[in-house]
Amino acid sequence: MCLILAAPAQAEIYKYVDENGKVTFSDVYRKGSKRIALPAAPATLPAASKAPRKATQKLGPADFPRIDAGTQKRRDDIRRQVLQDEINGETRNAEEARRQLELGERLQPGELETDATYRSRVEKLRTTLQQHEQNITSIQRELANLK
Repeated sequence: MCLILAAPAQAEIYKYVDENGKVTFSDVYRKGSKRIALPAAPATLPAASKAPRKATQKLGPADFPRIDAGTQKRRDDIRRQVLQDEINGETRNAEEARRQLELGERLQPGELETDATYRSRVEKLRTTLQQHEQNITSIQRELANLK
């Protein structure tokens, strides 16, 4: 009984083309169909390992150049200075955006606070100011992350 169950299932596949050119594949022979030879299935499938794989962290090749502490400190100092310059520039830009917002919030002659042009102008100026303030916050976070 075990030998019968262990025998691989075999099926013959036939290809039939009718007079309209429609191609049909079937396991039942039909007059005019041709048998298709299929490659044999492997006797056994490789067993999948159920053991979890360990993540191997490779930091780099053994001959990867290392940076000495002095060089790294100089690089960090340069990065800190660049970030400080960026924060100074963004602070100036935020101050200018704040000044522009104050001017933009003033009503022009004949203009109402409910006018679409007024609301659009003020919204753009507020968005610009918020962007500069977000940039300042992000740069401050980067500075805090430096050693």
